[in-house]
Amino acid sequence: MRALSYFLIGLLLFYIDVAISLVIPMHIGHTSIIFVPHLTLMYLVMICIYRGLNVALILSIVLGIITDVTIGTIYGIYLFGYLLLVVLFDQLFKVFYRDKSMLFVLVLLSTLCFEIFSAIIYGVLGLIDFNIISFIFFRIVPTLIINLILLIILFPILHKFF
Repeated sequence: MRALSYFLIGLLLFYIDVAISLVIPMHIGHTSIIFVPHLTLMYLVMICIYRGLNVALILSIVLGIITDVTIGTIYGIYLFGYLLLVVLFDQLFKVFYRDKSMLFVLVLLSTLCFEIFSAIIYGVLGLIDFNIISFIFFRIVPTLIINLILLIILFPILHKFF
């Protein structure tokens, strides 16, 4: 029953991700500021920290496939990105002490790594024009801001659940 609740919470966070990304696009002149919420990724990293790597790997496979099929233009980016980051941050959290400030830093670092990972994949395949300055100011910074706000809201709820 607990495993089903982990999956249902992940699915709910996925739908909240999609809803937030549809609600808050921002345009200033001809420039688009892109806010990308990563609630599902933050949830997977927290599951990895609080419940273990095996649960996080299974959830990252299932939620990665769901995300790829639903919103992915290239299948496998979310699946492999989630798997890679869950394994990487499981290893990183073995080194660091499990306090809340380090958790916040590592969860935000995971969203940063995923944004860079997806931009590199899309850039290599030629699907996006990659300008590092506009990428940092109009995608990375707004994404980190929105994910910090969402993490501040999400963390107390999930901390009580875990």
